[in-house]
Amino acid sequence: MIAILDFGGQYVFNIKRNLNEMGFEAEVFPFDVSASLLKRKKVTGVILSGGPYSVYEKDAPVLKEEILELDVPILGICYGHQLLATLIGGKVSSGLGEYGFTEVFKKVDDVLFNGWEKKEICWMSHGDRVESLPSSAKILASTGKTKIAAFVYKKLYGVQFHPEVSHTPKGHILLKNFAQHICGEKKRSWDVKSFVERSIKMIRKTVNGSRAVVAVSGGIDSTTLCLLGKRALGSKLIPIHIDTGFMRKNESEKVVNALSSLGLDCKLISAQEEFFQRVKDVEDLDERRRVIGEVFIRILERVSKDYGCEWLLQGTIAPDVIESTRGQSKRRKKSKHGGWIKLHHNVGGLPKDTNIGIIEPLRELFKYQVRLLAKHLGLPEEFLRRQPFPGPGLACRIGGKITREKVELLKEVTDIAERELKKFNPSQYFAAIVEDEVTMNLNFPVAWRKKWFVNRIDILSQKSIGVKGDERLLGQISLIKPNDEFFGLDWLEVLKLQSEVTSFFKDVCRAVVITNESKGKYGIVLRAVDTKDFMTAMPTEIEWGSIKRLGEEIISKFPTVSFVGYEITTKPPSTIELF
Repeated sequence: MIAILDFGGQYVFNIKRNLNEMGFEAEVFPFDVSASLLKRKKVTGVILSGGPYSVYEKDAPVLKEEILELDVPILGICYGHQLLATLIGGKVSSGLGEYGFTEVFKKVDDVLFNGWEKKEICWMSHGDRVESLPSSAKILASTGKTKIAAFVYKKLYGVQFHPEVSHTPKGHILLKNFAQHICGEKKRSWDVKSFVERSIKMIRKTVNGSRAVVAVSGGIDSTTLCLLGKRALGSKLIPIHIDTGFMRKNESEKVVNALSSLGLDCKLISAQEEFFQRVKDVEDLDERRRVIGEVFIRILERVSKDYGCEWLLQGTIAPDVIESTRGQSKRRKKSKHGGWIKLHHNVGGLPKDTNIGIIEPLRELFKYQVRLLAKHLGLPEEFLRRQPFPGPGLACRIGGKITREKVELLKEVTDIAERELKKFNPSQYFAAIVEDEVTMNLNFPVAWRKKWFVNRIDILSQKSIGVKGDERLLGQISLIKPNDEFFGLDWLEVLKLQSEVTSFFKDVCRAVVITNESKGKYGIVLRAVDTKDFMTAMPTEIEWGSIKRLGEEIISKFPTVSFVGYEITTKPPSTIELF
């Protein structure tokens, strides 16, 4: 197998998923795993993941040097790339970061890059870089800001970018080259049918003849889980839908009716007032998600007691777990990575004194895998096409204090925004409310005025969640105010601009282009992204004319709106949701 050493990166399980998809066996190990264990596992190669650390910091995680003596190929990714460079005598230092979409240039031919053109797109998320290598090492690729974006030294390979994410289009080819042609791994296959069989057995064995509830939001994750649970438990599974008051317009009724069409008798629990009273004064983004998670579980505990259920089936998927359990380098304890990029109400938000057993069969799956599973279970096409909606609902799309005025405004604006944005077929699309309070005007390079037609860049006082170099960032939202020529730019140039803004200003994690302005008190940020696994995302290319018309409609209907803007940031350095 291929051994993946976990240095705390948010994409470590993407590496495993990519290899498994292509038929290669791979397993994730702690970064300090012993060479003897890897020998017993008969590994043919080792991959070092990325992570939120800097190799030159005290107590930075390192692999046991005996692993270098295993005489198997090693591929370092991002932090792993930098770590390998230092172990062979290279130098790593802090530099101008690169986040998201980046062009990489292949310098020489090597088996690792077979199938790559001279120039390709890659995905970056780093603030450090390799400055120098021993003379016997060979530089394989560079970017505009990073001379050593890839290297080879004997059987050691390093790449600064992330080949494991879908937004490095040929990244899977690089991983295949490493596994098959460098390590000599043979292909096997992963079977959805066997996953279903294993999951049903696990659910039945765990529940052991008792009853269970399943919390169904109407999204693909929880609906798929409900179908899986129904196969396992039949009438002993009780589907529950909780109306938090933060659902979209008329959504709870639609969800219950849709589930009924699948033969699922879903119980509707109205809890609008309970949720609102608990979160109305909570501005801290992490605390808000914790509060929502606690309210959810307490309601489910009460409902479970009413129906005599001992277990809760929960539609937690891999991105929820990853973002809720890593992302803060200072919280590492030995080989255990800690902290969070963004708390999810169903993972980091759950209270410790939960009085119901929790089963999470989809915990290791990514969104696209859930879609494959849903299709296998016979979920109709309209459910497969339904865009994801976060468990906290509109509560994680409202900046500042949550008020009834904001909730009602966002419900109406969301209804309009989704009607227009869905025409462009993004993976996810929505609107968010931000407080219109500007703290400063950024002093950006003069060259940006000519290259990207930027008039001004403001910073909102309100913070937003982002991620840079696999490290959580409670960062700033930048408002880009361009002149008319900007709207004629090629989309590639727009992507380069957001990369420049978020790289040049270390605390900025979002770039929003202002398209419409008025005299209200709330800003509306429109967001649409393209993604496969929801671990990385690209802003969807939407005609600026459509955004402007949408902005005009919103401002004309809602006088409290001061501006409408379209977010052009990739993930990273942003997350998909703003709050």
